[in-house]
Amino acid sequence: MKRELIYMDAKSSKFWNIQLEGSSHTVTYGRIGSTGQTSSKSFAGEEAARKDFDKLVKEKLGKGYVDAAASQASSDEIPLVAFTSIHRREDISHNAGTFVGKRVVDYDPEKAPKADVVYRFRSDWDSDKLIPNLKHFLALPAALEATALVIGAWHGDDSETSPEHVIATLVEGKERLPNLLALYLGDITSEENEMSWIHQSDLAPLLQAYPKLQLLRSRGGDGLKLSAPAHERLRGLAIETGGLDVSVVRSIGMAKFPNLEYLELWLGTEEYGANATVEDLQPILAGQLFPQLKYLGLRNSERADEIAAVLVNCPLVQRLETLDLSLGTLGDDGANALLKLSSPTLKKLNLHYNYISPDLIKRLKALPLTVDASKPSDMEEEEEWRFVAVGE
Repeated sequence: MKRELIYMDAKSSKFWNIQLEGSSHTVTYGRIGSTGQTSSKSFAGEEAARKDFDKLVKEKLGKGYVDAAASQASSDEIPLVAFTSIHRREDISHNAGTFVGKRVVDYDPEKAPKADVVYRFRSDWDSDKLIPNLKHFLALPAALEATALVIGAWHGDDSETSPEHVIATLVEGKERLPNLLALYLGDITSEENEMSWIHQSDLAPLLQAYPKLQLLRSRGGDGLKLSAPAHERLRGLAIETGGLDVSVVRSIGMAKFPNLEYLELWLGTEEYGANATVEDLQPILAGQLFPQLKYLGLRNSERADEIAAVLVNCPLVQRLETLDLSLGTLGDDGANALLKLSSPTLKKLNLHYNYISPDLIKRLKALPLTVDASKPSDMEEEEEWRFVAVGE
């Protein structure tokens, strides 16, 4: 018996395989693309080996690993598992180390481009080098083969600058990026600019310019728009904010994304601009808008309890594979509602960073699916006030 699992997030892309043979098993693990390391373990009998095999697989699934076979895609498709950038609260403070399964490297015009990395373009406080570097790359033959790009800090020494000039450059250079499948606009850490202070822009021109785009991820909510949201091939949309304006939620509720499989919205707090209600989410939750949706993330929300109560009975849950309410203020009220979850397709419930009592966490983990109810080590169990993972 064998299980082959993979894991991808903002920092790494890893594989973990385990082979069970009689009274022993062998584990091989490492970075995707490497041969990895191998370790074997023997037991007193076959039953003991099988129990340990099952235990190790369960632990890996609980940490976000998924079956490699289920995530396999054709050569021109991004595996769905690669869409999630941030799994844990701790990941937020780091720039992306990987994106859609490839290592992220800051672009250096003095070095020959590589085909096995994703380039990040960004400016420093003392140097607005993003646009010059991006234009330099677009002029090279390597741009014609690029499948993913990461855009970091674009503000230089002016934190109120929006990425309009970056979007305009990408739109103008669309003929130089004919194979672009994934774009991350806003790989910006809190040291560079707090998430709620990041000035954004209308993302619609990017959708219109890149017909092959499968994943669009953005960070920052101030000035964010998604006018006329439509795209035939988009499979993943992820919007990270400390406070998402209702206009964006309603725009997504009218979107034409027939192939959307992955939707991740960081709703945030009212203090930083979140003004959407659970009712504003109804067009999404009704289940007819995105017929291919497998993952729904309503993350970083101060309305997590309200959302959980509604989700249990919404039609969409009946065909989701992953429900993600992590990074928000989910407490016992929401947890009690989630105990009633019943879906023939649901495989994973992500509740990482929560305010749920230990007893209810134990009951949630008894559900017939993988439940991540982990908490950061610095999170107080008896916290009187609840805070989302990212406000500022």
